[in-house]
Amino acid sequence: MKAKRIVSLTFALVMISIIAFAIVATQAIAQDAEDGADDTALFPWKVIATDIILVAIFSIVGLIILMIGYKVFDLATPYDLNRQIAEENNVAAGIAVAGVIVSLGIIVHAAMG
Repeated sequence: MKAKRIVSLTFALVMISIIAFAIVATQAIAQDAEDGADDTALFPWKVIATDIILVAIFSIVGLIILMIGYKVFDLATPYDLNRQIAEENNVAAGIAVAGVIVSLGIIVHAAMG
C-alpha cells in the first residue's frame, strides 16, 4: 500500500514539473518570437494547452513503454522480480530492475526526442 502511494505521488510530481517546464519553455519561445510586437498576450493559452496535452500524451506513452519493457525483462528472468524485491529484499534484483528502467528510459527519450 505504501509503495502505491509513493509511486502515485512520484508520478504526480513528475507530471507537475513537466507541465511547469512546458509553460516556462513556451513563454521563452513566445518572447523570442515576439520581435517587438506589443499585442502578443503574456500567456499564449492555446500554445500552452497544446503543449500540456502533448506532454501528457508523451508521458503516458513513455510510461506504458517502460512498463512493457519491465514486464518483458521480468518474463526473461528465471525468477519473479516483484517477489524478489518486495518480499525477499533482494538488492541485486532491485539494481538490475533499476538499470533496465534507466536504459529503457534513455531509449524512449531518444525515440521521442
